[in-house]
Amino acid sequence: MMNQEYFNLIPMAPEQCVTGFGTTLIVAPHADDESLGCGGVISLLRKYGQRVYIVLLSDGTRSHPNSKAYPAEKLRDLRESELLDAAEILGVPAENIIFCRYPDRDVPSMHTERFEGAVQNIAKLLSIVQPQSIFVPWRRDPHPDHQAAYQIVDAARTATAKIYEYPIWLEQLGETDDAPKTEEAVPFRLDISTVLHKKREAISRHRSQITDLISDDPAGFRLSEHMLSQFNVPYETFFISK
Repeated sequence: MMNQEYFNLIPMAPEQCVTGFGTTLIVAPHADDESLGCGGVISLLRKYGQRVYIVLLSDGTRSHPNSKAYPAEKLRDLRESELLDAAEILGVPAENIIFCRYPDRDVPSMHTERFEGAVQNIAKLLSIVQPQSIFVPWRRDPHPDHQAAYQIVDAARTATAKIYEYPIWLEQLGETDDAPKTEEAVPFRLDISTVLHKKREAISRHRSQITDLISDDPAGFRLSEHMLSQFNVPYETFFISK
């Protein structure tokens, strides 16, 4: 677990700074990452009239792999519907959400056969959306799909888009070497206090990940109360790539 002091020293930015983000693309490896890591900034972007798109990379089918009630295709559909519900709360219309359906825990990473195809797909999306800002998980966030998400975006991005990296598992599972280095990124916290209630509501829509909705897979994934408490705060943490 990383030293909490690192996060406590990160400066706070006012909510109005999102007016400079422009058209924004949120890259979520899994359905719930968009709400956990970016629910506040998404809500603020919509509050100030900025256009937001969300791309979901994985199909989410490994969260409860042993469930008979929710086999892979049904679980995928459930998790996508939960994302749609969360996005609606945050103000993002369904037509602005893209589903890639890469295998859960196997989002294409560097040096894998499918990586170039994934990069080309995201590059096409960027050419269509033309985002001024892209939010993607921190490059060393301790989950293979999160690291793969950054690698895809880093390979596909254009010079015109600014990259903001968001941590999900860094605080809980990261080692000291996983933290951003001075030459890599500038950390900041965004004040989301006026929209925290919307972020909470969006997270609550991911019932398959935070409740016993899927009750026939005891080993299935569920976000702990401790983990959820890390996101129930009036700010979000981001790293601006250099």
